[in-house]
Amino acid sequence: MWESPTWKQLYCVSCHRYLDGERLTQTDEKTVVEKLLAYHPHSEDKIGCGLDSIMVDRHPQFRNSRCLFVVRKDGVWIDFSYQKCIRSYIRQKYPIYAERFIKEHYKRSST
Repeated sequence: MWESPTWKQLYCVSCHRYLDGERLTQTDEKTVVEKLLAYHPHSEDKIGCGLDSIMVDRHPQFRNSRCLFVVRKDGVWIDFSYQKCIRSYIRQKYPIYAERFIKEHYKRSST
């Protein structure tokens, strides 16, 4: 799973390719929306009135954490957990093995 160019691209997006407050390129945004955000359990709520862009910035409550944000057409920024997206993807694609894999490879809860 982690060997595909898409997963490597997603990893790079989350690991300092962008400065705080910077919007993703169209190519990276398309990948994040189609291959990551699409699997978030509340993606429709996150997008709300429409997607303007995806941005990387510091979490407002946890300033040491960098997050991906949906920037909506109404100007509202909403953070989303890439880990929730990945866990949801794993559950959908590999239901038989998902919970065991998530438990072994993710320190946080599997919700």
